[in-house]
Amino acid sequence: MAGKRLVLAVILAMVAAASGAQEPEFQGDEARGKRLFGEVCAACHGEAGKSEASAIPNLAGQIPDYLAKQLHAFRHDEGKAPKRVNETMTPIADSLNDDDIAGLALYLSSLPPPSGTSRDAQQAALGRTIYLAGNPQEGLPACVTCHRPSGSGIRPDFPRLAGQNADYIEAQLTNWMPVRGKPGKLMSLIVPLMQPAEKRAVADYIATLH
Repeated sequence: MAGKRLVLAVILAMVAAASGAQEPEFQGDEARGKRLFGEVCAACHGEAGKSEASAIPNLAGQIPDYLAKQLHAFRHDEGKAPKRVNETMTPIADSLNDDDIAGLALYLSSLPPPSGTSRDAQQAALGRTIYLAGNPQEGLPACVTCHRPSGSGIRPDFPRLAGQNADYIEAQLTNWMPVRGKPGKLMSLIVPLMQPAEKRAVADYIATLH
C-alpha cells in the first residue's frame, strides 16, 4: 500500500507541475459539430448539452480534447476493440469519422456549462472537504489537484466536473473499477481509496460547482 501511495504522490506531483502548460488551440469544424449534435446526440444529451436524465452526462462546456478522446475510446479505432464498452455509444461513435468527432468536441465545448445543485447540503459540506483536501489518513488525494478548485479540469485529460449531475458522478465513482478500472489509469489508483459515503459526498459537492 505504501508503494502505491508513493507512486500516486509522484504522479499527482507531475500533474500539478504540468497543469500550467499551454495546450495548442483545439481544431475542428464547429458548424459541422452543431449539425451532428442535433442529428445524433441531442436526443440523449439535451438540446443545449444538458441532459434531462441523471444517468446521462452533461456535455456542454466540457474540455474538447477530453470529449474527443472519449468518443475515440468508444469507437473501434483502427479495427481494435473499443477501450470503453457501451452498447449505446459504440455504434454512434463508429458512425463518426475523425473530423466529425473534432467538430462535435469543439461545438460542445463552446456551449454554456450547466449549473447543478446538491442532493443534500450536509453531504456537500463533507464532499467539499474531500474535494479540496482529500483524506490524508487513508492516503486519498484531493480532487482539486487534477480537476481544479472550480471543477474546470485540465486540458487535455482531466475533464470538467463542475455542474455535472450528482447521480451521474456518484455512479461513475461507484462503477469505476469494474467498468473502467484499467491499469495505468490515475483514477484506478484513487477510487479504491474512497469509501461509498465519500463518493456520494464528493458527487454532491461537484454538482454545486460552476
